Order: sequence, then C-alpha cells, then structure tokens
Amino acid sequence: MYRYSNGQISLADFKQPVGMKLKESNRWVKKAQTIPWPEIEKRYAALFTNLKGNVANALRLSLGACIIQAEYGYSDEETALRIQENPYLQYFCGYPGYDDEKLPFDTSLMVYFRKRLMPEVLGEINEMIVRDAKGRQVKEAESKDDDDDSDGQPRTGGNSGTMIVDATCAPSNIHYPQDVSLLNEARENAEKLLDVLHDPADGKKPRTYRKRARKDYLKYTRCRKHTAKMTRKAIGKQLAYLRRDLDAIDGKLSL
Repeated sequence: MYRYSNGQISLADFKQPVGMKLKESNRWVKKAQTIPWPEIEKRYAALFTNLKGNVANALRLSLGACIIQAEYGYSDEETALRIQENPYLQYFCGYPGYDDEKLPFDTSLMVYFRKRLMPEVLGEINEMIVRDAKGRQVKEAESKDDDDDSDGQPRTGGNSGTMIVDATCAPSNIHYPQDVSLLNEARENAEKLLDVLHDPADGKKPRTYRKRARKDYLKYTRCRKHTAKMTRKAIGKQLAYLRRDLDAIDGKLSL
C-alpha cells in the first residue's frame, strides 16, 4: 500500500543542526523546487492497487534516489550512503530535516524502486516535468511582459532565454553498438526473413541453430555480473550465428 507524503517544504522549514546553513542556490535545492512532486506522486500511487500490507517508501525518496544514482553513477550501496551524509540530497529526497543516524533505506530496495519506475512510468514523469517547466516559463514571460507594460516601455514579444529540463530519468531506446541484445534481435529478424524466403519445394531449410543461439543468449543475460571476457564470447557467438543466417539469406536471394 501507499501513503501520500506531506509535499514539498521550503528550505527554511528544513530542520538543520545548529551551525548548518543550506543555500537556496544549490542545484539540488533548485531541482527539488522545480519538479512537480504532487502530480508525479498521484501517478506513482496508482501503481499500488492493494490497500493492505506494508507501506511503500514515498515517491520522493524512490524517485529521488534513482535520479541521484543516474546523476553520479553510484552503486546501490553508495547511493544510500551519499543520501545519509549529504543534507542537500536529503532535502531533495523529501526529508523533513537533516538525519545522518541511519541509512534512508535498505540498499536492496533500489531494485524495487527501479522495477516500479518502469520506462513507461518514467516517460510520463518526464512529460510532467517538461510540461510544468514550460508552464512556469510562460507565466514568467507573461509576468515580465506585464511589468514592461506597467513601466510604459514597449513589449518585445516572444520568449527568450534558455529552458533547462532535467531528463536524467528519461527512458532512451538506444542500443550500444556492442550490445549483445542488439545482435540477438538482429539474429531473430534474420531467422524470420529466412523463414519467409524458404520455399519447401527447394528442399530442407538451411540450419540456423536458433535454439542453441537463444540458449547462449539467455545464459549470458541471466548472469548478474558480466565480465569483459564473457561479453566478448557472447558477442562472438551471436555474430557467428548471424553471419550464418545472412549467408543463407544471400543464397536464397541469389535463386
């Protein structure tokens, strides 16, 4: 189940130890104040259909931890430690005040954060951030135009300046050139093409070893840690299967 948080608090309301003075100009403070947390939280709460059971971590902490991890490339353990040690990151994650007594969450929960924040959900969240930023920019432009009119100065019209939008959690459907999954996808497409080109009247279909190739691919992807040697070996195997399929396709096209 899920319970809504208290929303965004101002930096002045953030409880700080004596002698600590957080700055409004800090980028994490600015970023926290520009993200439409309440709107995003409504979308996130819709993922929890069960009204019973343990209460899930707040969206502010879950999404905040994922953004911090994507920003710096930290491991799950390092992300939790950085949040525990840094008051600016705690403010970004929705803490009511600075607390370095314990970790913000068990590091294993990062896996569940990423599972809940699927690419589709992250895409919607990114659209909310962009829409909110555009709305703020329009309001600022209108307010500026009103001020110019009140001063008796002519209006210049149009928008100006640069809008910076945080897209650290935006999904990206891009494969790396050496990605094994890209080679597996190419191999499967080649096999489909070979199935279309094959005429039963021509005799036996060329061997593609598709079951073995699929098995090799799954064996690689199911490993939690991929060494450079394992990756090179997996890429070499998929390239060999793909090369065999392409040769067979060329032979069919030549007929």
